Amino acid sequence: MVVIAAGIDAAVYAGKVHAGVSVSGVSLGGLTEDEATATLTRHISEGMQTAVQITSGGRSWDITPGDVGATVDAVAAVGAALQQTRKSNFVVDLVRRFGLYMHGVDIPLEGSYDSAKMAAALEKVARQIDIPAASAGLTIVDGEVKMLEGQKGNVVDRDTLRTQLEPLLYALRPATIEAPMTVSEPEVLTADGTEAIAQAEMVISGAVKLTWGEKVWTLTPEDLGAYIDVLAEDGAGSPTLIAFLSATKMQPLLDKVSKVVAKQPVDASFKSDGLKAWVIAGKTGRALDAEATARALTTAALKTSGRTAKVVTVEVEPELTAKEAEAMGIKVKLGGWKVEHWGVEERQQNVRVTTQYAEKIVAPGEIYNFDKQIGPRTEARGFMPAPGIVGEGNLEDVLGGGICQVATTLFNAVFEAGLEIVERHNHSLYFEHYPAGRDATVTADAKNFMFRNDTDHYVWVRGSSDGITTTFNVYGTKDGRKVKTTFSGWTYGAERTVEKVVVESLSPGTSELLRAGQSARSCTVTRLVTMPDGTVLHGGLETYKSVYSMITRQIAVSPADAGTGTSGSTTGSTTTTTAP
Repeated sequence: MVVIAAGIDAAVYAGKVHAGVSVSGVSLGGLTEDEATATLTRHISEGMQTAVQITSGGRSWDITPGDVGATVDAVAAVGAALQQTRKSNFVVDLVRRFGLYMHGVDIPLEGSYDSAKMAAALEKVARQIDIPAASAGLTIVDGEVKMLEGQKGNVVDRDTLRTQLEPLLYALRPATIEAPMTVSEPEVLTADGTEAIAQAEMVISGAVKLTWGEKVWTLTPEDLGAYIDVLAEDGAGSPTLIAFLSATKMQPLLDKVSKVVAKQPVDASFKSDGLKAWVIAGKTGRALDAEATARALTTAALKTSGRTAKVVTVEVEPELTAKEAEAMGIKVKLGGWKVEHWGVEERQQNVRVTTQYAEKIVAPGEIYNFDKQIGPRTEARGFMPAPGIVGEGNLEDVLGGGICQVATTLFNAVFEAGLEIVERHNHSLYFEHYPAGRDATVTADAKNFMFRNDTDHYVWVRGSSDGITTTFNVYGTKDGRKVKTTFSGWTYGAERTVEKVVVESLSPGTSELLRAGQSARSCTVTRLVTMPDGTVLHGGLETYKSVYSMITRQIAVSPADAGTGTSGSTTGSTTTTTAP
């Protein structure tokens, strides 16, 4: 009979969770692995907003699994459920199978939580319950200094609360726990305050002045009383309190002083004459030494006369010192380029500000990212709407229109310097004012220009522009690399065709040019960068191909002229469309 029963049981629960097995109270008996996982996943999803209530002194706070970013592993729980009758030998598993009919097994859910969110949730509760410990100190009432004994505190035991809370959150069932409390000991419970009282009485006996040149701040006795703090020093048998003026307590005053005395340091920089670069020394800055100034005020306040203190400052070194700048190896011009183009005033403005943003010192091995370097094209950053390429060869006003003049100039300077080009794209339109096959377009979050400083020293990307003439030079340390370039010449493709766009508002016999278009052409520029010992850099011969597809010339015409020739049109096929 036992053998028969065992056979029936094995057949019924083959590939299924055995009867009597549940996970966090959810019965999974008789379910396949997929069915059990689906059931448990649904239970977990519904339970993520089930709160565990923390109580203390008649008040309560709810924390849900979602509040602490908890995640619960349904797959692992189902796996554990399936293994309840499959993890030992046949005899043991058989006994366990029959036992489950009489005594079920409930497997707890397990998971993880966001430590920062858990800490924040517990801190929010604790702040409303905690009674912090207070060290022995002084108080001033109506001008009289009195001693305060230390007081023990009573605060939430956060570690214990976290340990208790974790399994309850994973259980996904309502629960209530009392916030565990612990006694908080003050740093100083009792101390001899005789000397501190005498010192405090002296501090508030009159005003104290703080000076910086001709600037004077006057601290009244009331101010001084608010700034007094104490520290405990080891005495004979018990701690002795010493009074002082706290920099922390007088922070609002010191913030005002800091604004007067502070001087920002100036970083070392570079200057160039177009061929060489040299270091311009920076300048040290000055900052308020808050703690030293507080000590000076304490010393002055403990005097019966001459109660004046001077502001104490410290020197602040620039982030980049002259010595550090010299060590960068930015000495001579490695490569440069100049592009001239006369655009509208708004375009000139964009070219000027982009050139300023593009300047950068690039560390060895660092990748220069043009799009990231110049940043967002916004009016707040100086960019203006100006003609830029939009869609299929259309020139429309866009914020930052014209920045590709900067990208192209910089690309050619880097190209001539022999640095590694990481990314470059040609424009969709061909512009004669750019060097043939060596233009570079940049569009936000799409096409970009990037290069790597593959030298052993820093390089300085230096640009200047009046909006028409844009020049970029790259300075660094020469390592002997040589650059050899070739231009393939132009290969021409399909000729430009004319596309008529019917515009109802145009009078017969009139037309407007909507898009100039272009005939197709392409070319290839190669570059070979070699070192003095013959080593070829960048993997060998570099090829930069530029393809400019045919773009139709668009002309707006009236309905009456839609089927006729149009003055100024290009020879070739003509198509007619209707403007939306």
